[in-house]
Amino acid sequence: MEIVRIEDHKKGRKLVYLDEDTPAFSLYSKEIAQFGLEEGKELTGETREEIIKLLSKRARERALFLLDDMARTEQQIRVKLREGMYPDEAVEYAVAYCKEKHYIDDADYAARYISSKSDRLSRRMIEKKLLEKGISRDILAEAFEKIPVPEEDAIRAIIRKKHGNIAEYSFEERQKVIKRLLAAGFPYDAVKKTVDAAAEGTL
Repeated sequence: MEIVRIEDHKKGRKLVYLDEDTPAFSLYSKEIAQFGLEEGKELTGETREEIIKLLSKRARERALFLLDDMARTEQQIRVKLREGMYPDEAVEYAVAYCKEKHYIDDADYAARYISSKSDRLSRRMIEKKLLEKGISRDILAEAFEKIPVPEEDAIRAIIRKKHGNIAEYSFEERQKVIKRLLAAGFPYDAVKKTVDAAAEGTL
């Protein structure tokens, strides 16, 4: 396949295009020279394999660096690697390696996230945030089965922290509290029950 163009990228790297629209991969300038890559020149299968091998190891190291910084989901790692212009083969290699070593574990990530957020977020909001991070619905369902989300406890904590003694609130003010809690994803029955108890001074 022909190298359509090579253009400057960032941090001393260049983007190599094998078609007009999408860069195939990114290499440092010295590597471009090392592999003899030039615009209009044919990229042989052997050279491409060498490049993929190099970038696969680099993608793995990048993934490990990202995971050392903080826990991430499989989707988050894939997004970061693609932003780094790693080719699909390198991304798959890095993700497979990290999953095999259990450095990426979406089930564990979901369980830890639920445990850490269930005292201040609704189940619906936790689910929304985890779906955005790429956690599958199957993994979510299993995690929620194992880890209860005591929403009334979270509502009580929010009321105590943000509103204090709402027994002194007017009806209109309590309605605003209810609306905010509903907007945060808490179910109506749990919100009404907890706010009523707080209004009666029995929170």
